[in-house]
Amino acid sequence: MDDNTRKCQCCGKETKRSEMEFTRDCYGIPFRLVCFNCYDALMDGGYDGQRYYAGFDECIDEDY
Repeated sequence: MDDNTRKCQCCGKETKRSEMEFTRDCYGIPFRLVCFNCYDALMDGGYDGQRYYAGFDECIDEDY
């Protein structure tokens, strides 16, 4: 593996960095670096990974 080659975090295939892209989580934050072949499947639902936070997770009551 040379300096321009990375391992896809989905399929494990060694790929040139120029042929890879970061998926984004539900907030648009870069999530993982994957090859173009895996990118479309992972981003099919609009984001990668599961939604791990919702507004009801916040407790803004005074007596918290």
